[in-house]
Amino acid sequence: MKKAYLTLDPPREPDGTLCRTGLRRSAPVVLLPGDPQRSRKMAALFAEGSFTAHRGTFATYTGKTPGGADIAVTSSGMGCACVAAALEELAAAGAEAVIRVGTCGGVQPDLAPGTIVIASGCVRGEGASYELVPPEFPAVADPLLVRALCSAAQELDEPVRIGLYRSHDAFYMESKAAHPGLRERMQKWIDTGVLVVENESGLLFTYGHLLGLRAASICVALGSMFADPNANVYGAYADPEHLARRIETATRIAMRAAEQLEGTK
Repeated sequence: MKKAYLTLDPPREPDGTLCRTGLRRSAPVVLLPGDPQRSRKMAALFAEGSFTAHRGTFATYTGKTPGGADIAVTSSGMGCACVAAALEELAAAGAEAVIRVGTCGGVQPDLAPGTIVIASGCVRGEGASYELVPPEFPAVADPLLVRALCSAAQELDEPVRIGLYRSHDAFYMESKAAHPGLRERMQKWIDTGVLVVENESGLLFTYGHLLGLRAASICVALGSMFADPNANVYGAYADPEHLARRIETATRIAMRAAEQLEGTK
């Protein structure tokens, strides 16, 4: 994909290192968790993995998938400002595709804890993407990458949901433990079939498009925010080991998708 937005690289240090991420070059496909510790855990699943750089919230490991495709994982931090900086520097370092691998809150009442959800697109409820594109611009996941994720899930015999995410900036305003009136605020998203809510994919899809990066998201639902109205936490937190296994499964799907994407070149 042709870079459509930035014409100059982000600043580099005299030795060519990008200032925020500490990268010089990137693997063609990069997994994007939020937490630096999750970067390390995901890299442990690589056939060959080694530490690359860690600056601030950006922890990068580089290696190969089990099938031999080059891959990296870079933690993006939470929210759009960090994701934007990660995307800018990854694009400058030569990345071609990014896959967010994370967690999300279920909007639909039937979304069970641990369900893996692949985004077809995203309702833009955050503010960063509006600095880049007009309100009517769609936040759409890259179709080739979505197809690869769906195919990988099928290969691994893993059922997934595919549909719309909603991204937003005010974390606690759209979570189980937040403020009164949650159901009233979220009812329109229930009615329109939005599956989950998170904080990054609206910016990821729009800015990825502008930067010439294929972008997709695969997240593990922590449960529905409406399945148990008396609980202040999501159901997935009741069994941390199960949640960790589900995130590992989502990571393996993303790695296999990277291999399929490599095979299309």
